[in-house]
This record gives sequence, structure tokens and C-alpha cells, in this order.
Amino acid sequence: MPRFCPTPLILALCAAFSAQAEDVPGSSTILADQVDGQGTATVKAQGNVQIDRDGRRVEADWVTLFQDTKELRAGDHTRLTEDRNVVEGGLFHLRETDRTGEISTPSFRLGSGKKQGRGDALKLLFDGPGKYRLQKARFTTCSVGEDDWFLKAEQLKLDYNRNLGVARSSTIEFKGVPILYSPYFDFSLDGSRKSGLLTPSFNLTRAGGTEISIPYYWNIAPNMDATIAPRVITKRGVLLNNEFRYLEPSFSGKANVEWIGNDRNFKGDRAKDDSNWGGSRYAINLQHKHMLADNLTGELNWQKASDDRYFVDFGDRLAVASQTFLPRQGLLTYAVPGLNMQLLVQRYQTLQDVANPVVPPYARMPQFNFNYSPDLRSLYRFDLSGEATVFKYGSQLNGLNGLNSRTPLDGKRSILYPSVSLPFERSWGFITPRIGAHLTRYTLDGGGKLNRNLPVFSVDSGVYFDRDTNWFGTEMVQSLEPRAYYVRIPYRDQSAFPNFDSGVADFNFAQMFSENQYTGGDRINDANQLTMALTSRLFERDSGIERARFAIGQRFYFDSQRVTLNETARGDDVTASDLIATVGGRPHENWWLDASWQYDQQKRLTRKSGLNLRYQPMPGSLLNLGYRVDRRHNIEQADISGQWPLTRKIHAIARYNWSLPNGRALESLAGLEYNGGCWVFRAVSQRFVNTANETSRTFFLQLELNDLAPIGTNPLQTLRDSIPGYTKLN
Repeated sequence: MPRFCPTPLILALCAAFSAQAEDVPGSSTILADQVDGQGTATVKAQGNVQIDRDGRRVEADWVTLFQDTKELRAGDHTRLTEDRNVVEGGLFHLRETDRTGEISTPSFRLGSGKKQGRGDALKLLFDGPGKYRLQKARFTTCSVGEDDWFLKAEQLKLDYNRNLGVARSSTIEFKGVPILYSPYFDFSLDGSRKSGLLTPSFNLTRAGGTEISIPYYWNIAPNMDATIAPRVITKRGVLLNNEFRYLEPSFSGKANVEWIGNDRNFKGDRAKDDSNWGGSRYAINLQHKHMLADNLTGELNWQKASDDRYFVDFGDRLAVASQTFLPRQGLLTYAVPGLNMQLLVQRYQTLQDVANPVVPPYARMPQFNFNYSPDLRSLYRFDLSGEATVFKYGSQLNGLNGLNSRTPLDGKRSILYPSVSLPFERSWGFITPRIGAHLTRYTLDGGGKLNRNLPVFSVDSGVYFDRDTNWFGTEMVQSLEPRAYYVRIPYRDQSAFPNFDSGVADFNFAQMFSENQYTGGDRINDANQLTMALTSRLFERDSGIERARFAIGQRFYFDSQRVTLNETARGDDVTASDLIATVGGRPHENWWLDASWQYDQQKRLTRKSGLNLRYQPMPGSLLNLGYRVDRRHNIEQADISGQWPLTRKIHAIARYNWSLPNGRALESLAGLEYNGGCWVFRAVSQRFVNTANETSRTFFLQLELNDLAPIGTNPLQTLRDSIPGYTKLN
């Protein structure tokens, strides 16, 4: 029905309102079946009333405007629309000057961003721009028609200026069933940080029993926060978990401190002290990074645990429970173009598993190292690297001296390695001859001194070929990249040298193109060898996506091996290394492949191999298959993991990592996720090996209510660690 003004006086008034609304902020446009005006002080409108003012629309059966006091009263059925905010109800009163007022029996949709909340209440009070106070209210972020959960509160405050919601005498109701009551509950309206109690988490473990944590989050400042989380463990006691984080323009860091005053289930080391049953246990982790000057940075990483079993007993994830070496180190780094220098002080706390002990590493007290590569703007390149280290062992063995092949020696080591190379690079290939001198000096406790001077010569070269091709109707480019790398290092007897930090490097495709087969600086291999490799890639011409990659390589020896560490020397009859081949790429939009193979031609057996295959047609639909063999370390494992929809709403998640030599599962995980649209429920069970003879089992239950709070124990980090490519639902 058309809107009209019944008298000439009111027609003029309507026209005046309309004209002002287009040109003057703060004026109104009124449309109604009937409008009466008492001068300019009061305007009454009835029948299908619609008032527009500064982007806000009021619709009602009747409206009275008080121009002097800037007030509006409306009824009986009212609707207020402003941006994306919509409030519908009964009697409505609004004071324009301070944006205060109220509306009875409202239903509402509030929030101008992507996250909107809706609900109803007995009364809604306007407390100023963007601020609402509701009595006997229900609130949810579910879409209209999905009333799966509500936050019910005697009083609910929604402050969209601070993006903060506060509920008093509140209950979270899920599917009509109350699941959590709190006298006070606050939450973020846009996902930003805020102080307040977080929802409790629950867990079940075999060693600890029932676990309940009630964390409190303290938003100290925009760049600083803390989380205080008491964790009640029925079989052990109360573990206090505290985290403090800070961020400044020139420095940042965090501190984690965990402490339990009396662990009722801890037996300690009975072999050392029968009275060490129970007692205080703790873990500390301090991380700090600091920009001290324009080119100078400092880092601190200090970690400590009260005992060897702390993370075995309290770690709820494999990555935490399997920690062995806890670093305590400070690092200074000075970096400018062409020069990088570092000063490191480092030692470790070694957490021992009696059934599978390890040798603690040496402490560096301190270590200075540098790399210098000046831009000479010439045909040749000069590089200089070096280090000076004081190695300390002390009493770190803790009675496990039998692990070492010789008595540990403290001492000092200095290394200087200057080299000159002449790189020749073109679009079709490259060749880089390089010559250097590896100079090492040792001063050992007791007065012993050792020297090692080794010339090092190498030539690295490669050629690039490519051609256009077609693969299933797609324009492709195929490359062919042969590479040859020769190294010559003479023999020096190093059998009397200590071993502070050296080990045999893992032999793989990348390591074949290195000078030294050992890590660290205590062993330099003798070498007269040539590495040959061939790589071919197939990638799309337009997008550059690498569809396939094939590589094969082998190292050829012209002399027998004389320098060794702990391994058996290569004999005269061994003239070539194991053959290494790799295959990888993305052969199809939904498939990823990465495979490697290391084959011993002398003994005709596979030394090492690995296969990782991923199928992921879309986020949330994922299957990983893996197989790994390492004969050197007696490892053979099969691995399968995935996340897959069983129905439109239910996803299965699982991982199974099986050790064939041991005949047991190293990790097993199974669970279900239910995506309810505005909520997700997760139930996950995990079992993993944490020591040589022990396993841990955890059970996660979580109900995540969108934009409000998760209830239960969060399994997301566990799922990301165990299932590569895992996608969080909703």
C-alpha cells in the first residue's frame, strides 16, 4: 500500500524531512500511513511507519518523535536495522543524544563483522554506541534455524567496541541439555584476546587418571599476556602450568613454568635413594630474543626438568614426551653483508631412559664461529670460515660411562677454513673449481696438543637441457640436468683426535655433494672421489607446477677409506657408494609423491628406502601412506594416516605407525569429528611409545562452539603432529 501524508501541512513536513535527510547528517526521512505534527516539537506517525536516519532504519506500527529531547518511542511491533545489526521486539525507546534506551521481548542479530551472534531476551537495553545489556537472554552464533546450542544468562553484556561479551549466572546448553554452569563467563566477540577464565579441559590417562584443567587467561597488554592453568591429576596431585609471553619492537619471548608440589605417584630413583618417593617436580622453559643493536641480536634458550621422567609422566603429546636433550644456551649474532659472527654458550640436560641410555653431548663453554664472504666484484670468490670452542664434559655421564668408547676429554678446538673458488655460470650450465685449506688446532686437558692441516680441492659442474613436450593434452617442459662433483682431500691420521661433536652424516642425495662425510669438526675424511647424478623434471609451462621429478646418483671412490670414526672402513674392493634414486612431484591435482631408494650394489640389498604418498582431493579429505626402511639403525616402519568424511558431517581421523622389527605399534590414533555447522565435536584416542619399555595413552574429548569457547581437551596439535596435512573443520 502506498505511503501518504493526509494534509497539506503534513505533506510539507514530510518533504522537509526527506530533503534534509539527503543533505544534512542527523535528519530523518519518515514514511507512514498517517503523520501528525505538533509544530516541530513532536511528530507522531502511525501505520507501516519507516524512519531512516544516518544509516539506521526503524520500522513499527507507530512512532513518536520528540525533536527537543531527541527521543524516539515506538510500538507495538518494532524493528531496528543498522548495518548488519537487527533487533526486533515490542515497545521501543531510544534517546539519540547518548544512544541509550530499551526494547522489550527482543530477538536480535548483532555484530557487523563476519562473526554475528543472535538470540532473544526478556529486555534489551542500549548502553551507548555498540553496547547492549540483555536480561534473561539466550545467545548463539549458530545460523538461523540451527538452535543447537545457546549461552543462557540472567544478564548478558555485549560490548562491540571492546569486542567483549560478559555473562552472569550463565549456562551453556547443548541440544537442550545444560552442560556447563558458571556464575561469571566472558568471551570474545571477534576472536581477539581478552582476560578471563577459559573453559575447563578434561582428559583421561592411564598413568594420571582423570585430569581437569581450569585455565585463566590474562591479557596484560596488547603485547603481553599470561595463562595460568591449574591441572588437577587425580593419581598425582595439582600441577600448576604457567605461561607468560611478551612482544616489544626490539625483543620478544616467553616463559613456561610447570610445578607440582607432591607427586603421589612418583617413585624417583629407588636405586639411589629409597626415600625419594613423592616430592616436588617441575619443568622450566625460557625463550628470549633481543635486537641489541642494528646488526647485533641475542637469544636465550634455557630449559630444565626436575627428573628424567618428567615429560614421560606429564607430556600429553609424543613430541613432548619423547624429549631427550634440554638445551641451556645463550647466543649472540652479529650480521652485516658478507660477514656473520656468533658467540654461543651451550650445554644440555640429558633425560635418560635406563632401558635405552644415550651419551650426553659436550657443553660449548663458549664457541665462537664466523663466516666471511666479501663481495669482491671479480671473477673469483673468497670465503673464510672458522670457529674457536671450549668443550666441557664434566659429570654429565651420571654413571653411564660405559656408553663411551673412550674416557671423555675436555679441551679446546680452533678451526680456520679459507677457500677460493672461480664460479663460471651460464644459462646452460656451470662449473666451479674450489681450493681451500682446513686448519685445525686442539689443546686438551693435561697439556696435549694436536694439529691437522688439510688441503681441500673440489670441482662442481652441471649442465641444463630442456625441451617442450605434451602430457595428456597439457603443455609441459621437461628438463635434463646432469651434474658431476669431484673432491680431493689427502689422508691425515686422526685416530688420536678426540670426538667432541662429530658423527657419520646420513647418506642421502644432498649429502653426496658435500666434501665431508662427517658432521662436526673432529673428523675430515680422506677423499679422492667423484659424484655423478642425473635429474629430470617435468613441469607445466603455464603454471610452473612440478608434476614429476626423477633423480639418480652415485659416488665413485678412487682410493680406499682410511679415516674412520665408529664405522668400519670401506675396503679396496668397494669402488662406489650405494646407489641413490628419488622420485617425487605432484602427478595429479590430488596426489603428492615422495620416494627414495638407497641400494648397496656390493651386497645386493636395499640399505634404506622411503615412500610417502598423499591423496587429498579437498580440505578435510586426506590419506597418507608411508613406508620407511633403514638397515643401519634396524628401522622398518609402515605408516598410514588420514582424515576422511564418512558422511556429510562425520569425519574419521586415524594414524597407525607400526615397527616391523619390534612387532608393535609406535603410535596409534583413532577418532571421530562431527561438524555440526556452528559446533564441532571431537573424540580422539592416542597411544604412543614414550620410552623403550613404556607406552602412554591419552583420550581427548572436545566440544568446540563456534566463536564462543571449546569445552574439553584440545586434540588439534596432536592431530597436526600425527596426520600431515590435517585440516581443522569449520
